[in-house]
Amino acid sequence: MPNVRNYLRKKAERKEKKPNTHNFGDLILKHRMAIITRTLLVLLLCAGLGATIYVQLKNQVFSSYITLSSIEKQQYDSAACLSYVNGFLTYSKDGISYTDTKGNALWNQTYEMQNPMVRVAGTRVAVADYNGHIIHNIDQAGNSVEIDTNLPIREFAISENGMVAAVLEDTNITWIYLYNSQGDKVAYVKTTMQKSGYPAALALSPDGKLMAVSYIAVENGSTKSSVAFYNFSSVGQNFVDNFASGADYVDAVIPYITFLSSDTAFAVADNRLVIYSGDQRPKSSADVFLDGEIQSVFYSGSYIGLVFLDTTGQGKYRLDVYNTSGTVVTSQYFDIEYKDIILYKDSIIIYNETQCMIANLHGLVRFHGEFENPLLLFSPVSAKKYLAVSKDSIDIIEMK
Repeated sequence: MPNVRNYLRKKAERKEKKPNTHNFGDLILKHRMAIITRTLLVLLLCAGLGATIYVQLKNQVFSSYITLSSIEKQQYDSAACLSYVNGFLTYSKDGISYTDTKGNALWNQTYEMQNPMVRVAGTRVAVADYNGHIIHNIDQAGNSVEIDTNLPIREFAISENGMVAAVLEDTNITWIYLYNSQGDKVAYVKTTMQKSGYPAALALSPDGKLMAVSYIAVENGSTKSSVAFYNFSSVGQNFVDNFASGADYVDAVIPYITFLSSDTAFAVADNRLVIYSGDQRPKSSADVFLDGEIQSVFYSGSYIGLVFLDTTGQGKYRLDVYNTSGTVVTSQYFDIEYKDIILYKDSIIIYNETQCMIANLHGLVRFHGEFENPLLLFSPVSAKKYLAVSKDSIDIIEMK
């Protein structure tokens, strides 16, 4: 009988322990779920706070600026400035130099030119004289390779890896020579007015494997433009004369063509904007007809800016910013007689020697004001900091 009592007592105890074990597991699960829920809430809160701060910074309006640093310098009246890497280039008929934001002269290349033309691609710089026959190919360290074309230079381009393409004038023939970064001729294209037209513009992809050329010809009394892409990679060796792709445009003049990246290029005609895609055989991916006369062309890695005279009364000029799909992202109206327009990330910077306007891609004007001293160059360093170069100083300013 005691054994039966013991058996029944132990059985009852086992039954009582089972629900206790199950309840303990539920408690652990609930605790874990509570931790996960709190963590997700904290992450969502941080993401929301970060997004709010990001939007506020993008839409922040500035009323003035302060000068963070200022370095004295001497600038010749005939010299011009270009933004370059961590500073700027200064060039004239006598030479070109690179100065950083601290005023250090990092390199200087002397020459004698009547009409110097400067091309910049990444850290590479090329300088040539119109109608001259020498091209200086310079890297960021100041190492220079001198290319003697032996023929008058009409136009040229440089890639980020130092490849140089040049349009050279000859009797009844116009040559396009391609040189590597050491100055060796690696390819050429022979053109004539009768066969292809005159090469009015050319560009190289960042890696130098693709060359885009705009030809202009007169056919049956009307002007025609043709865009040709040449591929100088191993793939291009399979094409006749390295010709990869091309298109004709009747009643159009295309004086401007360039690459945004290794697989995206665009051409601007007097009546249209054409965007090309492809890193081997580029094809037209967008063809936008324009209803106004283009005044200027500007671009960044992601956007293309075309300036028109405004006819609506909202400003003297209208800047249409297109993405790489050919869609207008924003239209900015302004009255400034601009020296330059910079598309920097999601900002539009319009300036001349004495005035500046900064807007975002949503049309919000974030700053509109005047400089204390006439500027030769105004270039963004970050979202709020800018390099301001005048005849007498190199300043870093911050918008407030």
